Amino acid sequence: MQSMPFTQQVLRLGNAFLQNLVLLPFVLIMGIFFGFIIALIRYYKIPVLSQFFAFAIEIVRGSPFLLLVYAVYFVLPYFGIELQSFETAVVVLTITSTVYLSEVFRSGLLAIDKGQFEAADALGMSFANKLFLIILPQVLQITLPSIVGQIVLTIKDTSIVSLIGMAEIVRTSRQVMQITLDPFTAFLIVAGYFAAVCYPLILVSRKLEQRILKGGKKNEATVR
Repeated sequence: MQSMPFTQQVLRLGNAFLQNLVLLPFVLIMGIFFGFIIALIRYYKIPVLSQFFAFAIEIVRGSPFLLLVYAVYFVLPYFGIELQSFETAVVVLTITSTVYLSEVFRSGLLAIDKGQFEAADALGMSFANKLFLIILPQVLQITLPSIVGQIVLTIKDTSIVSLIGMAEIVRTSRQVMQITLDPFTAFLIVAGYFAAVCYPLILVSRKLEQRILKGGKKNEATVR
């Protein structure tokens, strides 16, 4: 059995985990942007587009994540589109995050009192002003806990891309395991990294949910 000091394993897997985290900015920015646009399209029930996205969302939500990874990585080349491992990871994670965030944002839109939209129309506000001054701030406030939850899910989903050759933490842990013949230590370190990032985010999500619930109860009390 070849030896690899524990500290060396921690450092090597830590560097690999950074590859997982590098995916997040690309995925979240595009997921939030496209997710909100799709949510608006479905909320306002724009013909054809609304039905198309509703159908596409059900397909993605009903498909195993691994199947989506393989579809993008192995099927798209038949149509002349070849993506590297990193590009495939960004595309697949963006698709899944967009789908779930669009549902989150749509729920946020439905939670806003329609009277506010009518009041904005009565004041003659343009759609852009209504969107950025009234709709978007409230939707973000309502959906922020779910957005944080989606970040956690995206971090965990990054481990799947090891199957298409991306040198992230799970793939690197297998290499370390082959060297040390000690899978327990390698996977314990992997679990530690995921827990160190995901668990604080889960706590933040719970606190945001509690804050929103308390705010809702205060508003009800004020109305009464």
